[in-house]
Amino acid sequence: MSEVYLVLGRGHDRLEALKVLDPDASRSPQLRAKFRMEAAVASELVHPNIVSVHEHGEFEQQLWMSMHYVDGYSAARLVARGQIPLDVSRVARIVAEVAKGLDYAHSKGVVHRDVKPANILISTDRCDGYEQVLLSDWGIARMLDDSSPLASDGTVLASIQYAAPELLRGGVLSAQTDVYGLGATLVELATGRTPYPLATPLAITAAHLTAEPPSVTRRRRSLPRGLDAVVARSLAKDPADRFRTCVELSDAVAAAVAAPPPEPPTRHSPMASSRWLSSLRRRRV
Repeated sequence: MSEVYLVLGRGHDRLEALKVLDPDASRSPQLRAKFRMEAAVASELVHPNIVSVHEHGEFEQQLWMSMHYVDGYSAARLVARGQIPLDVSRVARIVAEVAKGLDYAHSKGVVHRDVKPANILISTDRCDGYEQVLLSDWGIARMLDDSSPLASDGTVLASIQYAAPELLRGGVLSAQTDVYGLGATLVELATGRTPYPLATPLAITAAHLTAEPPSVTRRRRSLPRGLDAVVARSLAKDPADRFRTCVELSDAVAAAVAAPPPEPPTRHSPMASSRWLSSLRRRRV
């Protein structure tokens, strides 16, 4: 619905991303409202893990916004790269960085409600030796006290593979709505698949509403066992049963990754078993 250009900022001292709403999309009141919402919300959120909006306006009936330019790629591209799964420590760090941005937004009264790998940008610029992780696309964000999560025509504005049950039901949204989205993102980053990789939107919706959260260690046996409990709590059907904050979720991920692997079961040698059976036979005789 828009085009994005790489431009020099007004002072010619930095590169920016200039996003311009497409002329056809500009004729849609709903898309104009979505674009304005993204610009208004993101311009108020200033955080190292959020793609910030510098300016926004309208020129010849086309809406535009200039944003922080991220030289990199999305986390969705990382997942789609193929055969080699992401290192679990890298997964934990991506989740931790996004969690900090989300908790900041929640402290400002904003729920993102579209947390997914495609909206997580990984910058090639390094900060203290680490890759920068930023959350983007606040186009369907809402204030936490907004009780109208549905569009005017009754449709749900969300990416269904990551949508919390209360969002799908048209219920009240909260910080736990983003906890659910971050939990669903954790599943995909760790296993390469969404929580419920089913064939139709109806089946995916039903799974979010009724199915048990997936076991990530069944999908990828090398993952720490503690991640199953983290996913189960993140994707709880009742928001009250989830983590209270996104950082609480990411701390649980870090703890699961840092936990030592379980001790292997004790194995008895065949020779020892043979001696024990021989002893038992002599006693019976």
